[in-house]
Amino acid sequence: MTVLGEIKRGGMKRHEQPRRFGVVFFLACSFFMVLFSLYGAQASVFEKARETVLDIFEPVLAIVGAPVRWVNEQVGDVQDYFRVHAQNKYLLEENAELLAWRDEAITLRRQLSYYEQVLETKLPEAATYVDAKVIGENGGPYDHALILSAGAGDGVQAGSAVVDNGGLLGHVVTAGRGASRILLITDYNSRVPVFIEDLELQALLAGQSGGSPVLEFFAEKLEQPPTPGARLVTSGAGGLLPRGIPVGEVASVDSGRVTVKPYANHRSPDLVRVVNFEFPQDLSAPPGPELGASIGEAGESAP
Repeated sequence: MTVLGEIKRGGMKRHEQPRRFGVVFFLACSFFMVLFSLYGAQASVFEKARETVLDIFEPVLAIVGAPVRWVNEQVGDVQDYFRVHAQNKYLLEENAELLAWRDEAITLRRQLSYYEQVLETKLPEAATYVDAKVIGENGGPYDHALILSAGAGDGVQAGSAVVDNGGLLGHVVTAGRGASRILLITDYNSRVPVFIEDLELQALLAGQSGGSPVLEFFAEKLEQPPTPGARLVTSGAGGLLPRGIPVGEVASVDSGRVTVKPYANHRSPDLVRVVNFEFPQDLSAPPGPELGASIGEAGESAP
């Protein structure tokens, strides 16, 4: 009986051990849950503690980080020095090239003035310009159109060319009192007469619904297609735009399709200029009575 009682007591002790571990586990979980709940409730207190620690250690961090910042500043100054040196070299070369172009332009201007005097050439009046700012995009029935801050009250006229510092941007299609709408040369409805300087050939620059504009030639087949890089200017044909405004250059030639890269900034234009140009009027008159009479007299005197 004694042995049997001891065995029963030992078995009960072995059964009680898992229960004790379970109680300890649940107590630990409860403790951590209470701790996390207190942390959530007292989040502002912990945040304040962190801010206090940062305030205390801020001078120390500033002193320790001073050498690192000084090294970074010195390295940045050295990099800026080499960068400025490279830019200065590039600007000097560009300035020398521009001076050469200026001298050549002055010489050509003097020669042109001399030939005009000798030949008594009658030139059209110089164009006038109206500066404007782009205040809207894609207005009206066009996909690629802009709204300008200048209108008829400022001297803007329908049909006038619009340029930026790169080249032709488009032309005015509607001129209100204080604003105007321009159609970009990249719009599908745009057709601009252009002149290819390398080939001395005229063509139409046609806008596309997506992508760069292309050239449409009057001839069915070209003897020599334009090469990439060929410069295009307005031809003045049709009396819409003045001749000689830079338009762009040939970007690629693929299976007879000539793609053009415009000079103007069509993605984000800001300040533009409207070119008002008065074309010479056709002053030719039909034959008058004197000319008709002389023709009649010549007919009567003929044998």
